[in-house]
Amino acid sequence: MSNSNRDSGGKYTASVSDEDILTAIDHTSGPVATAAELADILPIGRRAIRERLLDLRERGDVDRKTVGARSVVWWRTTDSNDEATPDFRAGYGAFAGSDFAEQVEAVSDELDRDFQESEQELFDETDTDGDADA
Repeated sequence: MSNSNRDSGGKYTASVSDEDILTAIDHTSGPVATAAELADILPIGRRAIRERLLDLRERGDVDRKTVGARSVVWWRTTDSNDEATPDFRAGYGAFAGSDFAEQVEAVSDELDRDFQESEQELFDETDTDGDADA
């Protein structure tokens, strides 16, 4: 048996971190994951994954639901990260890591400015007395 997963004191150390498991859940094809799916992604077995998922559930990082006689699905809870509001930019998929969000904000700012200018032109053409210029 290999001692590669033991520290200098001989104590077993996890080769897969909790964050690795949470990240694997995020990278499955759907909003939920099974232990079998995670075992295909991570270098540990189903039983070890189930035990780790139970620990993560106790911490409030994941939750679970039995969906059949022997099937259980797992998902990350919304309060598993430190931020109260999730980062909407994380959902950009292929655009993650690009300046897409900044471009969207720039276009939004430009549209706001154009709208304000149009609004100002429209309402500045009317007399302050309420009479329209002829």
